[in-house]
Amino acid sequence: MERHDVCGIVLAAGRSRRLGRPKHLLPWDGRTVLEHIVAQIRHLPLQPVVVVLGPQAASLAPRLEALGAIPVRVPEGAQACAVSIRTGLQAVREAEAAMFFLGDQPTLSLSAPEALLNGWRERDRPFQVVRYREGRGHPILIAQALFEVLGARTGEKILWELMEEHPDWVAEVPIDLPLPRDIDTWEDYLALRAEAGLPPVDF
Repeated sequence: MERHDVCGIVLAAGRSRRLGRPKHLLPWDGRTVLEHIVAQIRHLPLQPVVVVLGPQAASLAPRLEALGAIPVRVPEGAQACAVSIRTGLQAVREAEAAMFFLGDQPTLSLSAPEALLNGWRERDRPFQVVRYREGRGHPILIAQALFEVLGARTGEKILWELMEEHPDWVAEVPIDLPLPRDIDTWEDYLALRAEAGLPPVDF
């Protein structure tokens, strides 16, 4: 695949309130969930790959660096997703575009970001999002023209809100795959492990 001037930003600063333990640190195929996700993303022509960490996953920084990623920390006490997005964008100001990933989707198929990368310039829209069988989902690609706009917003769903406010800015990239699932609960984690063919875990 040709080189693209697109960076990757993995959002992994969540506090795992519903799960009750740091989901990014859960084991996954000999690594943690977050390490597995970053290792997969490193197969893509994205440079750099920035991982936005909160206090729960901060201990993974050296291991993420060993995978070739750049860990950055959200400010102390920050909670809203907008802060994570702003923190990630501040680290990649020179990129032509940024692709956002979630740090709790270990079964995401690389076919989705590859589909976004293929022909992203020709689609000529500042927002580009994957449309799965059930609807839109991550990853989401944004052009540099929106970096400042997003950096000025507040809240939890700013990517989705901005797409809803400006549908003419959005290009959908259809892909015949199910919507990737997040790890929000223990049941989600166990189901995703089973889906990936990983053995049961016992804590």
